[in-house]
Amino acid sequence: MGGRRWLAALALAGATVFAVQACASPQDGGSSVAVTIPGDVRIADGALILREPGGEERVVATTDPATDGELVHAALRPGERDRQTVLALTRVDDVDGVRYELRYVTVDGDDVTDLYWFPWRLQVADDLADTLDAPPFPVWAPDGESLAWLEWGPDGTRLRTIAWRDEDVSSNPSDDTATYALDEVPPGTQLRAWERGEDGVPVLRGSDGETEWRIRLDTSGASAVAMADPSAAPTTG
Repeated sequence: MGGRRWLAALALAGATVFAVQACASPQDGGSSVAVTIPGDVRIADGALILREPGGEERVVATTDPATDGELVHAALRPGERDRQTVLALTRVDDVDGVRYELRYVTVDGDDVTDLYWFPWRLQVADDLADTLDAPPFPVWAPDGESLAWLEWGPDGTRLRTIAWRDEDVSSNPSDDTATYALDEVPPGTQLRAWERGEDGVPVLRGSDGETEWRIRLDTSGASAVAMADPSAAPTTG
């Protein structure tokens, strides 16, 4: 509920997004809130394999690369919950071209759902690969109440966030969304983590392979800005 309220506030008040560029990972003085993940998930031979807290593993979803695309990323929803959600990203290459699709499976004890697709309106932009064919890795918020990813296109790079909704018998992506332009962030930049500093402000970290980016969400502004941090430049001895 807190995550949904936070996203709603962002949508109403607008947001200033600061991307801090550095040639090395920045060492901040503040600390981030620890994320509790009760298990882990991995991909093997087109299957999503969930590792339980006790160490045992089980297959929770399988895919056929010929029809479903290739699984390229998976992330377990953080937090202490009886019902677990595994987020998946697939790369599909068919007659319509290359696209990336978000999917998810929910595990509640012995009950496992199908590997659902996100609704089309909440999917990754279908023309992302036309600009650069690289996976837009999504990351969960520390409390598991929302997720984010970067995507790119003719109009530049943008950050997208989606709140997650828990219902009586299911957990699903919601229509509580927000989008922020980050034109200075190059295509192909992939998020690595969503953290929360001691001041409670959300901070996302990513990399384009050469540069580390730190994206700070600020609800007091109304635009999205990418700023370089000269203090993060490497020192020469």
